[in-house]
Amino acid sequence: MTQGEVEQVAREIRNKIMHSSWNELIEFTEAVVGNLVEAYQILLKSLVLLDNTLPIDSGDLKILSEGKLGKALMSLTSPEQVAKWRSEVITTK
Repeated sequence: MTQGEVEQVAREIRNKIMHSSWNELIEFTEAVVGNLVEAYQILLKSLVLLDNTLPIDSGDLKILSEGKLGKALMSLTSPEQVAKWRSEVITTK
């Protein structure tokens, strides 16, 4: 993303948050974090179940899940919460 795009997203989020009721803010947070958690866990499950027949390199999946999505979730929640979501996937393999 360019700096201009980042600033535009930040403005839109700030505007949404400032003009939302508490319930709307909760729904927005659930939607954003919920979608990120689901994507994160799907990627982790793919890594756990990887059988070398997937067209994507497992290293790329690891970078995407642990790097990008994990860091995004940590920014919105906490490292401890992300570790919990990770452990839910690892323990259900």
